[in-house]
Amino acid sequence: MPTVAEALAHAPLSLVDDPEGARNVVGLRLHADAVAPSFTLLGLHRQLRHLAGDYGPRSVDLPGPVSDVRGWANAFGAKVRAGRPSALLRLPAGVLSEQVGGVKRSTLARQIRDALSERLGAEAITLSDIARTIAVHPRTVQRSLLDEGLAFAEILDCVRRERAHHLLTTTTMPLTTISALLDFAEPAVLSRCARRWWGRTPSQIRAGGS
Repeated sequence: MPTVAEALAHAPLSLVDDPEGARNVVGLRLHADAVAPSFTLLGLHRQLRHLAGDYGPRSVDLPGPVSDVRGWANAFGAKVRAGRPSALLRLPAGVLSEQVGGVKRSTLARQIRDALSERLGAEAITLSDIARTIAVHPRTVQRSLLDEGLAFAEILDCVRRERAHHLLTTTTMPLTTISALLDFAEPAVLSRCARRWWGRTPSQIRAGGS
């Protein structure tokens, strides 16, 4: 079985060190002559999803003006920055050396995500609280996430986004209840997050079902 890197051997890209300095993250930079770089990079992301499953993209750089950054972010499942010098995808370094179909996600990130999912809306969800739950010192959590190119706030935001979408599209709970289950202070916070996540209000998400 080939590795993910071997399966991408003919892709128009170069492997580079992480431009943000995370120790366990690398960048896949498209060649300057790549046609339609944004769409080519999205095709690469989809190829990686096919080869490696939910491999955990960290962020995406797209060159030139981008009219719908939120739409691109939804397509990649990661933060997108427009107007960058070149098209680049940041991802965990270990993904490329794993065999196709056998990529492992960060154990710590998964533990944090699971702990947040279990506690959200019911128990305290600060970094210190979650660190205690998974029996890891808070400083070790911060340092390890930094090496992985992640932030605790980003994981929490992702958990909230997925929970909010599920509750809005599969239940008839009042928005005040959903806000409380997401550990938001008030429904207005849910509305602001919904506009940031999907470009729509919670009521529009509920009405549209997606």
